Parts: sequence; structure tokens; C-alpha cells
Amino acid sequence: MCSTTVALLLAHAALISLSVAAQISSPLPLQNRRYIIHDCGALTQQVQIALDLGKEPLAAAIDAASQGVAGGHGFQAFFKKNAAAKPVASMLKNIQTMKPIRGRKPNLFSASQPEFVCVDRDTFGRYPGIPRDPDPDCRVTGSFGLWIRGFKYIFICPKFFTLPISTTARHCPRVIDNMFERTGYLLADYQKYSLIHEMVHFYLGRSSLGWDTNPQEMYKLNECVNLDAKNSLNNPENYQYFVAMVEQACTNAPNPFAPPFPLSLQALEEDHRVQGTFDTVDKS
Repeated sequence: MCSTTVALLLAHAALISLSVAAQISSPLPLQNRRYIIHDCGALTQQVQIALDLGKEPLAAAIDAASQGVAGGHGFQAFFKKNAAAKPVASMLKNIQTMKPIRGRKPNLFSASQPEFVCVDRDTFGRYPGIPRDPDPDCRVTGSFGLWIRGFKYIFICPKFFTLPISTTARHCPRVIDNMFERTGYLLADYQKYSLIHEMVHFYLGRSSLGWDTNPQEMYKLNECVNLDAKNSLNNPENYQYFVAMVEQACTNAPNPFAPPFPLSLQALEEDHRVQGTFDTVDKS
């Protein structure tokens, strides 16, 4: 583990005793050249650490993605074809640099960076342009975070702070009968990967899968493998898993073009039932 990661994890250890209730509103947002953090109060530094840790694996993930299927780490399982190499690498580069882009409300005609907002019961009143209140979404769905379609804000739910900030071990899922075993949450449910997931939503914009699209956004490992090539590129969890696979040096993955894929609806439902509720839930 690199010295930077150790230092950041030590800094996180100093914060871990903070209660989620410490998410008091901060009068001024934290802003640097790459991102802006709003309303996180005493937990602002924890969000910063998660963002910085999330940046570390991206150079290797960009390199692997640029090679397409030959780059391994489940690229074929998650993105299907070599034609996906350029868009996947471009997406990860955008996240690595926090590239400002146009077309995100409320600043449609100027370039916007991602802006991270810690959610509380007063969030809706502080951001009157958003079409729905993120607080009930966080509480009812148990989301770690959410992105409201078309906006520059990435909303961080209280449950986010119950996730480990990073992994200190490898959690590569086994492949049994050409399917991932059902441990996606061990591979990818960490704060740093969760923020990557939400930033994929931000950069995909209206093409991103979500609760209101057909197909809906997918979260389980085998659901993500089961998506076709187009929808794989539009599903944020596919990127989240891929980055985790690269960082944790995972090499075994199903062949999405061999049985039992494509999975039947019954098989997907069974896979989802057995995996339970451990994986990321995100009503974006």
C-alpha cells in the first residue's frame, strides 16, 4: 500500500468516531480546483479523503480500459467489446481530473464541476431548483448517495458515512459456472468507489441509467454483466466494479457471451434474492 494511502487512512481513523449527526450545515462550501463540498460540517474532511483515495486507482484503470478486452480485470464482462475502450477511458479521465462540463443545472450555459452535498432534512430548502427532496430518498431507500438527473449536485446520504472509506485487502469475487459469486458488496462498497459511481452519473448526464429508465439501473455483479453493450456503458455500477477490480488486481470474470448469459428474468430475480441488500442502492 502506498504511503499516501496509509496517510489518508490514518487521517480517516481520526475521524471515524464522529457521529453522522455531526453533519451540521457549514456556512461556506469547501472549494478547491477540482471539486466543491457543501453542508458536510465536521465530515467535510472525510469526504475529501474519500475523493482523494478514489483518485488513486484511476490511472491504472484508465490504462486497463484503454486496452479494451486485452486489458483484463473484467473489462469484457462489464463493457463487452473493444469499442467501449475509448468511452470508458474517457469517463475515468473525466473523473480523475474532475473536468467541468456544460449542461448541468442550475448553470446550464457555464461549465460546472461536480458539487458534493451532504444531505439533511433542510437540504431541499437550501437547493430550491431541484425537483425532489433528497432526504426522503436517502432515508427510505437506504442510498449511500444519489444524483438528481440533469443537476451538478451529487448528494451524499447519511448512510454513506457507515461505509468503510477504503479497502485494505483484496476481495476478488470467484467465478463459478461462468457467474460471479454473490459478494459484490465486499468488492466495491466503499466510500471512495461510491463517489466514483455518483460521478459517472454526473458525466453521463441524461444517458445514465436510473430508477426512471428502461432498463433500470443495475447494481448486482451478475446484473451488470447481463447488460448489453450500450447499457453497460450507461450503468454507473459497471464502472465502479471495474475500478475496484483493477485496484484489487482481480482477473477472473464471467464471459458475457457464454451461458448462462444472457440471464433469464427468473435467474436475475434469484440472483438478486440471494445477494440480498448488501450492494449499493442508489435511486439516481
